[in-house]
Amino acid sequence: MRGHKAAWSFTRRAAIAGAFAVGVLMLMPAQAQDAYPSKMIRLLVPFPAGSATDVEARFLAEKVGAVLGQKILVDNKPGANANIGAAEVARSAGDGYTLYLATNSTHSANVHLYNKMPFDPVADFTPIARLTRNPLVMVVNKDFPAKNLKEFIAYGKANPGKLSYGSGNTGSMAAAQLVRSLASIDAVRISYPGTPQAITDLLGGRIEFVITDVAVTREFINNGSLHALGVTTAQRVSSLPDVPPMAEVGLPGYDFAAWSGLFGPKNVPADVVEKLNKAFLQVMATDEAKKFFADIGLEPDVSSPAGLAEHVARQTELWGKIIKESGLEKI
Repeated sequence: MRGHKAAWSFTRRAAIAGAFAVGVLMLMPAQAQDAYPSKMIRLLVPFPAGSATDVEARFLAEKVGAVLGQKILVDNKPGANANIGAAEVARSAGDGYTLYLATNSTHSANVHLYNKMPFDPVADFTPIARLTRNPLVMVVNKDFPAKNLKEFIAYGKANPGKLSYGSGNTGSMAAAQLVRSLASIDAVRISYPGTPQAITDLLGGRIEFVITDVAVTREFINNGSLHALGVTTAQRVSSLPDVPPMAEVGLPGYDFAAWSGLFGPKNVPADVVEKLNKAFLQVMATDEAKKFFADIGLEPDVSSPAGLAEHVARQTELWGKIIKESGLEKI
C-alpha cells in the first residue's frame, strides 16, 4: 500500500512538474513579444519641423529605428522656448516609448530664464545619451549695409534702437544677447515659435539679424540670400569653412555652442536605458552619421547616461553665467 501511494505521489509530482514546464514554455513567446521595444516609439522634438533639432531627430529616428527593429515617430511640440514639449514628456510614462530630444534650452538655460518652470529638468527626466554639439552662425539679410562683424558693430553703435533680432530658442536668444552685451550695442528681441519663422522674417527684411543653427541657414548663405558674419565657436565649422569665428573678427573671446541629448521621462528601466544608449551611439559612430551631421553643421559629441547627467550639471552652471553676462532677465 505504501509502495502504491509512493508511486502515485511520484506520478502526481511528475505530472505537476510537467504541467509547470509546459506553462513556462507557453509563456516564453509572450515574454519574447514583450521584449523592448514591442511597439512604436515616439521621439518628441520641442521645436518646429525644419529646425536643426527636427532634422537631427528625423535622421536618428530612421536609423535607430532600423537598429531596434521598431518604428520611431518624430512628434513636434514647439513653444515657450521648448518648455511645452518638455513638460509633456515629463508627464509621460517612464516605459521607454516616449523619448525626448532635448537641447540646452530645457536642460541648461530655461531654469535661468523663467521664474516658474513646468517641470524639473533633473528630477523629471532619465538621461540616456549626449548626442551633438551645435555651433551657431550669425546671419544678416543680403541687403543689410554691414558686410562683416566689425561693420555690423559700427552700424549698431551709429544707429541705436534700429536693430532687432529673431530668436526661436534659448540658444539663439542668449547668443544674440551676448553679442549685444559684449559689443555694447542696442538690439530688440523678437520671439518666434522656432528658428524657421525667424529666418522667414529675416529674409523679408523685417528683422536685422539672427544667430542660429547652420542647418537652417546654410542654404540661404550659399545662395546669397543671407550673409554670414561669423560662427559662434572658437574654431571654424566644416560645413561653412569660409565663415570666420566671431572671436577673430570683432568679438575677442566669444565662444558659444548649443548641444543636444536624448532623455526619457523619469523611471525608465535601466535595461531599456542601456539598450537605447547602445542603439543611438551605434548609429552616431557610423560614417553615414558623421557625414550627415558635418553637412548640417553639427558635431557628434556622445556619452553614457551618466555622462549626459554630468554634462547637464556643468552646462546649467555655464548657462547661468552666459545668461547673466547677456543681460537677460527672468520672465
